Amino acid sequence: MQRGIFLCMCLFLFSGVKAQRFTTEQMFQEYFSQHLDSLDDIEGIWTVSTTQEFYHYDTLYDVIHLPKAAKVAVMKKEGKYDSFNLTGESYDVEFFTTDVKGVYFYTITFPETQEHSKTDAVISKAGSMEYKYEFPEKYLKFKLAETYEEGTFVTNEVKWTKVFPEPAKKKK
Repeated sequence: MQRGIFLCMCLFLFSGVKAQRFTTEQMFQEYFSQHLDSLDDIEGIWTVSTTQEFYHYDTLYDVIHLPKAAKVAVMKKEGKYDSFNLTGESYDVEFFTTDVKGVYFYTITFPETQEHSKTDAVISKAGSMEYKYEFPEKYLKFKLAETYEEGTFVTNEVKWTKVFPEPAKKKK
């Protein structure tokens, strides 16, 4: 019986080590620095900027530029790449590898409406990644509330720039 309790305690303690939670940019940087030789190109800290285009049917009526929308860490976890803001909460974005090097399948989750948008994201050699997707209609109705009009759709053009580790400093 005592061996069973000891075994359970060991499993609990060791599982906590693997599931370490990072809560600061410095903690993410330390992790990436310690694993520099084994990181994939997508892993690291990125700044994210976005341009949202608002359409009513086929007419563009507004454009919003958010040049510094977020700073995000991307880490490999269980065969995919999860993203986190620098306080450790999920950024609700996942990347999956494809057959083409530097091209990832991107999925964003909208928890408010339990919907997803998906597209391909491409990393260039200069340490930048770009993709574009459309917000789901149900999510727009939720976010825009009373101002939502039938025929409204919004595209989101997203640009990521890797800031750590710098692409040129990464060993392979």
